[in-house]
Amino acid sequence: MKRLACIILIATILVSGLFFVENAYAQIPAGITISSNEEWTISQSPVNFNGTVTVASGVTLTIDPGVTVNLGMYSLLVYGTLIAQGNSSSQIAFAATVNVNSGNLTLQNNLVVPIIFSSLNGATSSGSIIQNAVFDGVYLAIDGASPEIDSCLFNFATGVSPISIDGGSPVISNNTIDFNGQSIQGFGSGVDGINVFGGSPLITSNQFEGDFLGYSNIGIYVSSEVSGTPIINNNSFAAQYSNSSEGISVVSGSPQITNNQFEGGGYLTGIIDSSSSYITISNNTFSNCLSGITAQAQSTLTVQANSFLGGTDGIDITSEAASLTITDNLIDSNSLYGINGGGSITSNTISNNQIGIHNPSSGVISYNNIVGNTENSITATVDNIDAANNWWGTTDTATINRTIYDSKIDYHLGTVTFTPFLTQPSTSAPTIPSYTPTITPVPLPVPLSTPTDEPVSMPSQDSPSFVNQVGTVLNLNVITTATAIVLVLVWVILILGYAAKRGISKYREES
Repeated sequence: MKRLACIILIATILVSGLFFVENAYAQIPAGITISSNEEWTISQSPVNFNGTVTVASGVTLTIDPGVTVNLGMYSLLVYGTLIAQGNSSSQIAFAATVNVNSGNLTLQNNLVVPIIFSSLNGATSSGSIIQNAVFDGVYLAIDGASPEIDSCLFNFATGVSPISIDGGSPVISNNTIDFNGQSIQGFGSGVDGINVFGGSPLITSNQFEGDFLGYSNIGIYVSSEVSGTPIINNNSFAAQYSNSSEGISVVSGSPQITNNQFEGGGYLTGIIDSSSSYITISNNTFSNCLSGITAQAQSTLTVQANSFLGGTDGIDITSEAASLTITDNLIDSNSLYGINGGGSITSNTISNNQIGIHNPSSGVISYNNIVGNTENSITATVDNIDAANNWWGTTDTATINRTIYDSKIDYHLGTVTFTPFLTQPSTSAPTIPSYTPTITPVPLPVPLSTPTDEPVSMPSQDSPSFVNQVGTVLNLNVITTATAIVLVLVWVILILGYAAKRGISKYREES
């Protein structure tokens, strides 16, 4: 509420500091309040504001298809009902323009004004709908009201979010939010497509497009100021992203996030959660994302039945305080980690990643298909890990053991216990992709037992046999002994020679 109020106040202050220029088109008198039902027709278009226009509570303003509404530097404040229904061939246009030179209307860079749906004084904006409209420099501020915003296009190249929601139960559906990154960058900070400060909106079937190359752009932001419980489903996040872009960011509140599509272009973080709320993320598809889901702080997430495909990390758990239940997901072909971190990991297919599960915290890993990961199936931390009852693509114990990086290789690490293991793919996990390579058991020079808490030496393929090692030791001992005998004999000969020489010299002297 506070953040939305600040946005509106700043916009009002900026608007009040600008000057008004007369134009040759139809005018709405300054400071008008519409107190009875009114209709703006195509014959009146464009409708130009000379001041803030207010639709009083209990009153309906109807805007016909094809009408252009130029708010200029002002706002439209709706306490009553706004019906603005265009159609696919005759859209309604909302613009923020001023009259420049001979009455020509020109879009002003960075000029943004709001349409405000307010619940002040008990108003509900009941029945309000904007459909098949185009927004250029005009944003929606929904304050405790419940309008329907459907099939609209938001062309945004400014530093203000196209839609801000602070309370109420609005329906935001089938819209396209198109960003122009070059102008956004001029603001020196990012912009959110939809801000949820509170309320229970339904945000469904929208498309987030354009160039998200500005700093820290976010498609949908669920803020910390007031708890929100939005339903976010069937949206598509497909744009040109930068490293700091996020599809959905949750700071607080308990959104339901289902059936969304995230096309990351190698840069997008699909969903980032830094809240302490209980959140379910299910049936989404994350393709080519920097990270499908990033869990921070004390995130408490249920991650269920999603697909994480061809990104850098599937799931990235950056805080040990986070608590995740990860189940029924397909986590495949990520270039680094399938899962980075841990929690309860059950009934997933974790395949064809570089490392399947990296640094899991203590917890149960069971009934997963962990197959085809190119470097390691699991890399351990200092914790002992229970990874029994998984399918590893083979029933050869030694081959499974070689895919696990734990105490047998580095004694500082904990031990991953993987027995007993499944003898066929887990039926509770998603189907293993058909292109997953078949694992062929590789015989080791020395058979490995099941890992224990004691480190196990891992001989290389070139390690000599025990017999050869003993022979080498014996050969070295013989050479050393022979050398010592020779040296002793040399010293004895020298000493005897020296003594004989002394004896001969003494004999000569006495003679």
